[in-house]
Amino acid sequence: MAQPSSYDTVESLLAAREDESVHLECGRETVDRAVRFVHERYARRRCAFYVSTDRGFDRETVRSYLRLFSRLAGGSVTAGDAMAHFGLAPAARTQVRRLTAEQRALLNFARMSLFEPEVVFCERPLADVTPSTRGIVTAWMGQVADAGGILITAGEPLREALLMPGTAFYEEDGRLHEAKTAVGEKDEDVEYAGDEVRVFKVPARVDGATLLFDPREVDFVESVNRANFASVRGELYPVTMTLDELESELERFGFFRCHRSYIVNVQKVAKVERFTRNSFNLTLADAAQTQIPLAKGRAEAMRERYGWR
Repeated sequence: MAQPSSYDTVESLLAAREDESVHLECGRETVDRAVRFVHERYARRRCAFYVSTDRGFDRETVRSYLRLFSRLAGGSVTAGDAMAHFGLAPAARTQVRRLTAEQRALLNFARMSLFEPEVVFCERPLADVTPSTRGIVTAWMGQVADAGGILITAGEPLREALLMPGTAFYEEDGRLHEAKTAVGEKDEDVEYAGDEVRVFKVPARVDGATLLFDPREVDFVESVNRANFASVRGELYPVTMTLDELESELERFGFFRCHRSYIVNVQKVAKVERFTRNSFNLTLADAAQTQIPLAKGRAEAMRERYGWR
C-alpha cells in the first residue's frame, strides 16, 4: 500500500515511516517532538543524537572529550579515528569552549561516529559547517545510510533536507507534506528550428517592481512551499512563472531540470557528487558552493545529455 504524502503530526509521520530516513523542514516545536519520539521509538537501537543545545563540556579538550565517549561507546572506532576522520586532529589539545561553531559541529559528528549508530538524529546537520568541511559530514551520513542505518534530520531548510538520503518533508498549515523528488518522464530531445532567436528574461517581483534577469545571471530556480525563486548572486527573487514554464524557456540557455523542485544553470555547476548509492547532488561554482539536489532518476539523463563520464 502506498504511503500517504502528508501527515497531521510528526509522530504519525515517523511512525508510518519507521525504519526509513526522513528529513524535516519544520519549526522548533516539531523538532522537539521529533527528537522525543525518536528517543522512545528507537530505544532498543544504537542511537546517536545531535541537537542545537549540544555544546560539549567546556573544560575538556577535544581529545579528552572524545576519549570519554569512546569508552562509553565501547566500539571499534577510537577517539583518534574520529578526530582524523572529521579533521579535528590539529585541535586535539584545544578546550571545547575555545572551538569555533564549525569545530563544535564536527566534534558532535565525531562523538556520534564513536557509537557506530544504527539511528542518527540531527537538528540542522549542515547549519554550522562551511563548504570546505560539508563533504566530510555528508560523506559520513552517506556511509551510515549505505550501511542500512536510519537518518532523521529536522529544522533545516528544504534545500538541505532534499540533499539527504531519504524522504524530505516540509511543514505547512499544521501538516507535514512530502516534498516529491521524482521528475516525470519527458522527451529529452530538444530541437530548435533554423536560426530562430527568442529573447527571454527571467521576471522577478521585488518591492512592487519587476526585475528582468538575463538567464546567464541566474544560478538556479527553486520551488519552496509552493513559491518559486530565482537565485542571482546569492539572493533569492520571487518569480511568478511556474517551474514547467521556466524549464521550457531556460532549456535553450543551458538549464537542466535536475529535480522536481529545481532547475539549474549547468554552466554554474562545478561538481557532481554521489552522496550515497541512490542520491546525488550538484555543487555550484559560487562563493557559498551551494549544493542542489540531483534526483536519482535525472542523474543518468544529465550524464547522457552533457556527455559526462
